[in-house]
Amino acid sequence: MRTMAWPMEPDEIMGALRAIQFKHFKWDIFHRGDTSILPEALVLTGEEHELLVDVAEGVWGALREVEEVVRGDESLLDAVAVPEPLRAAATNQCEKSPRVTRCDFHLTEDDRWVISEFNDDVPSGFAECTGLAEVLMTHWSNRFPGLGFKGDLRGAITDSLADYSSVGFIHATGHSEDLQHVALVKEWLEEAGHTTELGSPANLRVDDGEAFVFDTPVDAIFRYYPGEWIGDLPNVDDWIAASQFLPIMNPVSALASQSKRFYACWNEHDIALSESARSLFDEYLPASVYLSTLDAEEVLANPKRWVLKGAFGRMGKTVRIGPLMPKEKWKKAVKEAFDAPHIVVAQKRFDTAPLWTSRGLGYATIGVYLVDGRFAGYFSRIDKGPLIDYDSWHVPTLVEIS
Repeated sequence: MRTMAWPMEPDEIMGALRAIQFKHFKWDIFHRGDTSILPEALVLTGEEHELLVDVAEGVWGALREVEEVVRGDESLLDAVAVPEPLRAAATNQCEKSPRVTRCDFHLTEDDRWVISEFNDDVPSGFAECTGLAEVLMTHWSNRFPGLGFKGDLRGAITDSLADYSSVGFIHATGHSEDLQHVALVKEWLEEAGHTTELGSPANLRVDDGEAFVFDTPVDAIFRYYPGEWIGDLPNVDDWIAASQFLPIMNPVSALASQSKRFYACWNEHDIALSESARSLFDEYLPASVYLSTLDAEEVLANPKRWVLKGAFGRMGKTVRIGPLMPKEKWKKAVKEAFDAPHIVVAQKRFDTAPLWTSRGLGYATIGVYLVDGRFAGYFSRIDKGPLIDYDSWHVPTLVEIS
């Protein structure tokens, strides 16, 4: 993997960003006085691309083995912190529910690829994935000789929802950054001939075995609303009822594998795994453990060894990386974690390899999209430090074409 600056003049770069903003619903192209998209690219060799795709698809399938076991056992749903009101929905969901997910790869200092986690619930980055590819390749492909974008997220999502003529789009209406994601996918579906209805999670209702968003009957739901929040909705019973017969992208059961505690559960509960699943987990997933198996003083004394993660959280908000924190803040983080061990997991830390960008030293995450378990594109980010969060830059991922 290498980096390269966009071979474009400043006015051309701004033209590309504006095109992504207005044509692909990436409204927040500025963030904290800077562009949210860095005019830099991560470049993979063809071999690296094929490896990441194979590993992502393989691990995704292996995780479904675990999810099937967890879904069928309420004690395991409790162990991975799925809220009690939603466990029935996770267990008895419609089996046709389509899935869109993203896994995050990191290249380590010892030249290994590691997956920090899968984003199985409401993964972000649709506009960055599709918009960057379309704008850069339509207008400036000659500036990137021998390089190309891989995957077709738009096609994969529309194909996955092709059988459903009327699709409801649900999002957290208080967050405009969430609206830009669903607005983009909504446009894709409308251009493919679907009827759509946009609403908040409180606008879903079930009446006599049919699902409605407002008064529009829907055959499927595209959900861009965090699953762990559904249990607090006034219409949670409608969500539970709808989950049993209505295809939802993503289903409520995705909340189980979205939980960071999910990555510890197969070892903590001796869940039987196929040989291939065990091999993939051992090679590409850093070990995760429940805090009940650890000593708080040992964790406190060894910040370089551990990353603490809340079961649920977005954009790195609940991630605490030991060596990145001052001593007193790490002490506070460890205390808070051990005060609520049932909603936290400890993950073995790995060292991400730094790379040089036009902004200096940085750290990259390669996000691989999967739709129904098959590769669909990239959404990658760079930050000045190893923690990738809301303030990180978005960057395109290009693949060398032989």
